[in-house]
Order: sequence, then C-alpha cells, then structure tokens
Amino acid sequence: MVATETFVRAELGRDGFPPDRYGLDDDERERLALVGLRSIEPGSDGIALLERERLPDGTAAFTPRELAHMEDVRSIFVVLLRGQLVVLAGLLVLGLALARTRHRDVLPRGLLAGALGTLGVAALAVPFVLLGFDRFFTRFHELFFEGDSWRFSTRDTLIRLYPEQLWRDVSIVVATLTVAQAIVLVLVARPWLRRVRPPAR
Repeated sequence: MVATETFVRAELGRDGFPPDRYGLDDDERERLALVGLRSIEPGSDGIALLERERLPDGTAAFTPRELAHMEDVRSIFVVLLRGQLVVLAGLLVLGLALARTRHRDVLPRGLLAGALGTLGVAALAVPFVLLGFDRFFTRFHELFFEGDSWRFSTRDTLIRLYPEQLWRDVSIVVATLTVAQAIVLVLVARPWLRRVRPPAR
C-alpha cells in the first residue's frame, strides 16, 4: 500500500513534509519520485526510466551509483511481490484443506495464534523502530544491500526525492496497518473458534 503513486503523492504534498533544499520545485520533485516508483514495478521499463531523466539544469537526474541501487531495489521488490502471491496461494490451499477436515477449529486457532503473535512482536518492535529509527533504518539496509551501496549524499537525487521523513512515515503506516490487521483477525477468529470448537466433555 505504501509503494503506490497515491501514497507518494499524498506524502510529498502533505503539510510539514520537508521541501527540497537544492531547488527542485514540488511538481518536478513529485514527477521524478513517481518515475522512481514506476522503475521498480514489474513489467515497467525498469532502470531505463531513470536513465532518461534530467534535472532542470539538463544534467542526468541519477548517478550510476543511484541507478545501481535502484536496480537492487527493483530486484528485491519483484521477489517480494511474487513471494507474497505464492504465500497467499499457499494459505488459501491450506485453509481450504483444513476446512474439509473434522478438526474445524484448526484454522481459526491458527489465525488467532498468528494474530496474537503479530501483536506481541509489534509491542516489542514498534517502539524500537519509532524511537530508534536511524538504527533500524541502517540495520534494514544492511540486511538487504551489500556494503554501503545504499548510502548517499543529501545532494543525491534519491535522497532529495525520498528523504528520511518519508521512510519514517512509511514505517508508521506499515506498523499501523499490521497492528490493525492483527486486531481484525483476533476479532474474527475468536467468535469463529467459539462457534466451531467442540463442547468440553
């Protein structure tokens, strides 16, 4: 949900979002940010979209190092999207298989346990992420990218388009949506479990 044009537009256009310190106006900044987003989408022209872009002074918008990083981002993003579809399909098949067994409480028990586990992890992780964001941001990038390939100057276009404030806001939105989803699952799974659980002997 955060890797969408709607979210990026809303984020860059909201009150209080830091302006570009090196001269990009709001329209040009949004346009380049959306091109960056499209460059990681499966089925797009990929990094070629970024190679064609120019800043208002006519210079290339992205350095070779920035292009290489975005190629890495695209690779990871595509794997995550495809993996998400595989996991969803697997869960659907598993859910249908469990629904046909005589142990009708297995699926709601699993959903409830997963939701409660998610809330438990969130209770530990969310304060760490929000209060120690810089350390979290560094560890996250060290996990997915080699060396310092993800570190850029504040003058580099990627940092100007996607400053730290955007990533802070992304973290808040993702944490909020994850917790909300887990709460919804708890509210659905508990009555479901009561309905299908066999009475005590």
